[in-house]
Amino acid sequence: MENSEAKNVLLKIPLDKDGKYQLKGKIGVINDTVYLFEWQEYRVIGKREFSIRIGNEKTKAEEINENTYLATFQFKNYIGKTNIEILENGKEVSLRFKNFEVLSEKVGKIYNVSPENTEELVRKHEELYNALVKYISEKSILLPFSITAPTGFGVEESEEPISELFVYHFLVNNRERIISAYEEIIKSPHRKLVEKQEWLNFWEVSEANEDTAISIISHPEYLTKAEDSSFAVAESLSGYVPTKVAQEIKYESFDTHENRFVKHFLNELIAWGERTLNAIMTSSYLTKDQKQEAISKLKMVLGDLEYYAVSDIFDDVSEMIIFPSTSQVLLKREGYRDLLQLWWEFKAYSPFFGEMKRAIANKDIAKLYEYWCFFKLVEELGDILENKRLKIHVTPTGELSERGDVYAEFDNGWRLYYNKRLIPRKWSYSVTLRPDFSLFMENAKNAGLIGVFDAKFKLDVVDEEWEIEEFDEEVEVAEKTGEYETWAKLEDIYKMHTYRDALGARFALVLYPGSRSKMYLAKIDKEKTRNQAFVNLTDVQRLLKLVVLGLVEGVGYLGFIPG
Repeated sequence: MENSEAKNVLLKIPLDKDGKYQLKGKIGVINDTVYLFEWQEYRVIGKREFSIRIGNEKTKAEEINENTYLATFQFKNYIGKTNIEILENGKEVSLRFKNFEVLSEKVGKIYNVSPENTEELVRKHEELYNALVKYISEKSILLPFSITAPTGFGVEESEEPISELFVYHFLVNNRERIISAYEEIIKSPHRKLVEKQEWLNFWEVSEANEDTAISIISHPEYLTKAEDSSFAVAESLSGYVPTKVAQEIKYESFDTHENRFVKHFLNELIAWGERTLNAIMTSSYLTKDQKQEAISKLKMVLGDLEYYAVSDIFDDVSEMIIFPSTSQVLLKREGYRDLLQLWWEFKAYSPFFGEMKRAIANKDIAKLYEYWCFFKLVEELGDILENKRLKIHVTPTGELSERGDVYAEFDNGWRLYYNKRLIPRKWSYSVTLRPDFSLFMENAKNAGLIGVFDAKFKLDVVDEEWEIEEFDEEVEVAEKTGEYETWAKLEDIYKMHTYRDALGARFALVLYPGSRSKMYLAKIDKEKTRNQAFVNLTDVQRLLKLVVLGLVEGVGYLGFIPG
């Protein structure tokens, strides 16, 4: 935190180089970054008419007195990087600062940092961000992923760059399919018969027609005086004979639209593979051993792709200009058909990987916390269910899925779904619900939804008299003693009741970055609970084990604190 200016959180700082615009509010300035806080009101004061644009929202400043204009804004339920632009007559003003980041005072509550200590809040935000990304990076590289095809095509193609993480799992998981497709194509490539005019030596000509005669007459530069004028050709050409004659040569060419597609896709896979390899090698979140394992797997695939890229059949194949989507060769011919399937899978938009990439780039703590909770739940449930063959399935979006399917599959039919739509008449008796995580048991004996979890980067702090309804006895004790504790927000506990009732689930639990875990019991099997062993288990692990085994039912909250 060198060169820090963040000594007082209530600041007025010049936004532009000339000082015509001032930003006022709870601000921290460290190096070249301006730190703001969600739910705080900020004012931009200018000496002339202007507007401010934050994301897609544009606000026009109001004139409060002569030569003084004021615009206010606030960040609600948003943490992460942001852009602030000032516009004069629709044109952007050059600002002193290019980097703006929105922080949450909740982080201070989690780690007991005073809201006035901006430097420490920034540091804790960075620690939290790094802890989230490190854990997510490790798990998303090391866990066995399976990228499966969409249910139907007519897929949504991503307008943004593909995530390197998606590329890694796509290449590693589909190595055999890719090799098989290219082997089949190399063995029996698609060809077309073409004719090309070439100038041959006179004695190499195999046939003569009108075009042959025209080529001789129209190119006198290839005529020479015949030594023996008795030649029939010489007699017709006043004693001259041609040295070169144009001839239409028929030959087979690999330069077809289908092979252009095959070459294009191959080069694209290599380019993305190299980019992904570089991302893994330069990652600051993976250990040396983790990097080596991932790099080894990826290099094997890249070696295969580069082997096919130097095949002779691609020497004369041109660049793809038109994608031959209706080609019967691509749709039906072995090898080509398989490669077309892989292409659609590669191009299909995967929200799971795409949103993860955006959340990391934008420092979206709330979204990263959701991903962190998913991987953490997968880890905890894997231990409870004594998983031996865990696999995470990812299906990109297709015709029959709005967001794609993502789920962790454990032994014995257990599945943890990420953002699954629980539709009416099938799961919900009212409206469609989409909890963050849904736990299913999918075997013949006990099929169906067991319970749901919702990750909430929200909490309440019990350090003074509450202004909301008391919702359990422990809160009353905390009020009386003035004990500083973090709790799940009351509104989220209400929501768990809604989930459990509408879905008929055994349990509904909030995952939040707090210090307490609690279950409000609707049902308990006391005898079986007493027989369970909870040695060396945390409160979170104990509660998870009880709800997964079906020994308790109800709603509650689990303290999931990163790091």
